[in-house]
Amino acid sequence: MPKIFLGLFLLSLLLTSCKNKEQEKAEENTTAVSESSVIKSDKPISRLNEESKKLVAPWGEYQKFDDLISQYQEISMNEALLNSVELSVLAQQLRDSIRVEKLNIPEVKIRLNVLYTETLRLADMSTIPTITEQLVAEENNNIIEAFSALNLKINNMSSQDQLNSEISKFVDEILEQPKTDSIGKEENP
Repeated sequence: MPKIFLGLFLLSLLLTSCKNKEQEKAEENTTAVSESSVIKSDKPISRLNEESKKLVAPWGEYQKFDDLISQYQEISMNEALLNSVELSVLAQQLRDSIRVEKLNIPEVKIRLNVLYTETLRLADMSTIPTITEQLVAEENNNIIEAFSALNLKINNMSSQDQLNSEISKFVDEILEQPKTDSIGKEENP
């Protein structure tokens, strides 16, 4: 009888140790999958210059979108898909609420529409159970590129305004200088 108890005890000990090894292997596999599913964008987000930051400061929707999209530089596939609906809602709010009159032009609206469309694609991907990491990574890059294009356009507009201001000052200075003849004497008007 004691041999049977000893045998059952050893058998249960053996089965318990096998289950622990299987659980450890399963945990290692899930860790490897979660580590490999981190998506890093190919390019960094183009940021606004100081003048452009001042320009969009009153635009709260821009600030909210910028905060969330910054996380997409390096994000897990699951988080990207889970946050995709929120991202698309913020993109829609951004598109529909241009608070800066200077930015309410077709060139900016087009970029906002492209950004919104790309975020909708990612949100649609979150409903597909067999979506691949590569497709999510590509769409993530498309969203970052669309947002960068918007930022570059805003930067270009600010730079153009600054250049126009400098040219205007230069022209005003030239027009204010007294006219001189070819000898260098001031002409009488």
